Amino acid sequence: MSRKSIILLALAAILSLTAGIGLKAYFFFNPEPETIRERIEHDEETGRINLLLVGLDEVPGEDFNRSDSIAFVSIDIDDKVVRMLSLPRDTRVQIPDRGWQKLNHAYAYGGVDLLKTTLVNYLGVPIPYHVIVNLDSFPELVDLIGGVTINVPKRLRYTDKAGGVHIDIPAGEQHMDGKTALGYVRFRHDALGDIGRVERQQVFMMAVFRKMKDPSMITKVPELIRQSLRLVKTNLTLSQAVQLASYLKDLDPSRTVFRTLPGKSAYISGISYWLGELSSISEILSEKPLETVETEEMEEQAVEADTAVEVDLKELVASIKVPLSVLNGSGASGVGKESATRLQSIGIDVVHIGNAKHYDYKFTNILYPAGEEMEKAARTLGRLAGIPENLVRTDTSTRHVTIIMGHDYLNVLKRIELARNR
Repeated sequence: MSRKSIILLALAAILSLTAGIGLKAYFFFNPEPETIRERIEHDEETGRINLLLVGLDEVPGEDFNRSDSIAFVSIDIDDKVVRMLSLPRDTRVQIPDRGWQKLNHAYAYGGVDLLKTTLVNYLGVPIPYHVIVNLDSFPELVDLIGGVTINVPKRLRYTDKAGGVHIDIPAGEQHMDGKTALGYVRFRHDALGDIGRVERQQVFMMAVFRKMKDPSMITKVPELIRQSLRLVKTNLTLSQAVQLASYLKDLDPSRTVFRTLPGKSAYISGISYWLGELSSISEILSEKPLETVETEEMEEQAVEADTAVEVDLKELVASIKVPLSVLNGSGASGVGKESATRLQSIGIDVVHIGNAKHYDYKFTNILYPAGEEMEKAARTLGRLAGIPENLVRTDTSTRHVTIIMGHDYLNVLKRIELARNR
């Protein structure tokens, strides 16, 4: 199930798919925003172009495919920003004529049209276009670009002999071929389950974005196009895809916003669901890209200025070698899980998620047990997250380095996000 794997290899597929009309058009045709809006259906209210990205997994012994990866993509033509919202497949939605069910059931019941209708009703935004990728073919496309390099925070190991699944990926920086990358984006057998998998798919997608910016990839575009035509199904016309490909071909990763639908897990009538927080959708779809966030943070938080600019964030992350606990001290729903997924996405292992003793933490705190290694990890985490030194302190009652997310959690999450994209 390659959710974000689909995305970049759907974007690198989708947005190169059309180039079949000629590489020359792909590289040198530079349409203006108005030209794109004239030719491609867009949201009249926001001016954005909305897409549904779907990754399909074949179900052995069944006569239908399962939408195992689902993402909503909104392309802001004026500001040249791409926002991607991952939708956990267990999200509880109301499917027309089927009632309340898991989101991934919609495709099985009625294909992409029913899935789109379900999400239009759920998100409250128009979704005229779709891109579908068969994930069985995914490894070929990864191998075509020469694989990707990803920092894996902890060993990922899972075997299902009956299903023919074997995943064993060591911790640390790994250069992954197509088969390994597929295992990475499909893995869900940890404390975060499907949410953790969605986050790993976002990490994968950023790795692909970085790889696609490599000048050496130019020579591979013709073969990528050929493969894309075979792997991707879309209702975008050839000319529409060329327009998007031409306009976004130089998109910098800092102009992308990746988010997972906020929410919480719950059992209803004995079935496990993800209950999305729809009130957050508007904020997510208008969120500023990281380069803007970084500038604003450095202006607003002088206490962070010396670390935000001078510290090598990658080195900070690599030096945190102990597992963390994450507690929600803000009272806002889903903050603990969201914080954990983002920390894991940059290579930091999280072994426990829970609530703090109270929700009155105005600022995020970090606690650590006795020990030189624990203190070093805690203070490094503090520098990474922009937390003042006086809020990083020892606590003999805790077993792990523990970050308690306070009411300033949005600033902390943005700092973590910044580290992910450096």
